[in-house]
Amino acid sequence: MDDKEKRYAELVGERLRRMRQERSMSLQEVCDRSGGAFVVSTLSAYERGKRSLSLERLSELAAIYGQSPTAILDIDNEQADFPHRSLSSSGPLRISLESLQRLDPEERRPLETYLSFLRQLRNDPSRDMLTIRKEDLVYLSSLYGVRPGALKDYLEKEGVLLTW
Repeated sequence: MDDKEKRYAELVGERLRRMRQERSMSLQEVCDRSGGAFVVSTLSAYERGKRSLSLERLSELAAIYGQSPTAILDIDNEQADFPHRSLSSSGPLRISLESLQRLDPEERRPLETYLSFLRQLRNDPSRDMLTIRKEDLVYLSSLYGVRPGALKDYLEKEGVLLTW
């Protein structure tokens, strides 16, 4: 992770800590409510931004806090000072769901999982196109271990990401 990506992980961690504290919960109480899915050291690492969250773990924590996963990821860009500011001027990001098949199965799997999650969250029945936010691209880039701009360029090159 470069410095900007570390800062994003720290901001997500701060958001998690704030949500936990707003509910007057200790780390141990969150672990207890998770039914043993989390341990204190892992939660602490998430809150300090020292460990990345998977989509599944993010969803589990969001459920415990009574929030949507996107609420946890929705960090103010001014606060984050990301290198992907140029993404905001590029317009909406549209994913061609049909074109996902162009990607290798290993490359496609995290993207399909996240897009399926977004479609379910939005109750979106669309089978051909899904619009994502730049924050979604940032999260996806962290799953792939690349910068948002690099993932955007790759998905555009493969014909999966279409911009207006």
